[in-house]
Amino acid sequence: MSATIYDSKPLAARMTEELRAEAAQFRKHHQRPARLAQLVAGHDAAAEVYSRQLVRSCRAIGLDCATLAYPFEIEEEDLRVEVAALNDDANTDGVVLLLPLPAHIRQRIVTDVLRPEKDVDGLGSRNAGNLLLGFPSFIPSTADAMLAVLRDAGIAVDGGNAVIVGRSNIGGKPIALVLLRQDATVTICHSYTHDLASITRSADILVVSTGRPGSITADMVKPGAIVLDAGINTINGKVVGDIDFAGVKEVASFLTPVPGGLGPLTHLMLIRHTLLGPQ
Repeated sequence: MSATIYDSKPLAARMTEELRAEAAQFRKHHQRPARLAQLVAGHDAAAEVYSRQLVRSCRAIGLDCATLAYPFEIEEEDLRVEVAALNDDANTDGVVLLLPLPAHIRQRIVTDVLRPEKDVDGLGSRNAGNLLLGFPSFIPSTADAMLAVLRDAGIAVDGGNAVIVGRSNIGGKPIALVLLRQDATVTICHSYTHDLASITRSADILVVSTGRPGSITADMVKPGAIVLDAGINTINGKVVGDIDFAGVKEVASFLTPVPGGLGPLTHLMLIRHTLLGPQ
């Protein structure tokens, strides 16, 4: 068996054209382009790759994208003040805080200052709570991109056994909730999970978001499984995902690559949310 390798380029192209039209309408209505602000605290190679890609996507569609970079040593309250200033800026339509944050900064303290309509990556407690309860909310971009891929590929998840490896607030947890909304039976695994391989081998749909390259190998995958790699890592300047791609592609029936899978779509989801935010 060799997996169908999903190519997100056609879907990304369609979304880009749709968003260009929406961005033009926004510009016409507000007499200015929509503006997305991304905040980066400290140095993280994967976050910096993502940041550069997001800037390119914004420019291609017709949004302003401001990158606000802060040193690792920035105090929690100082970063919160910076976020609050963007929250009150009428010309900033969306704000995204790139993770991970330095260990001394609590995500909740920083993100909860944002109004929900500007919290375009769904990190704040209001959007996260609405997602949990099934109310309208901004869904974190990785989960939203995964859902778009499943729809585009015509993959139904209802009744399926979905296993998510990773439990971050921006990855595993919202992915699990989105799949639960789609009527999958969901298991979340993490670093304390015993006998991980026996659980991942039970998955009809396996989503990996660990931040560790090669963390899922072919022997951990059920033959014919749908595998979505939500990882982004840099090794010797090369971007790779969280799975052992060469091995897993020989076992799975469907596989998202890195790069070229979920990543380009997550940028577009943030842009879509920005255009849907304050009106």
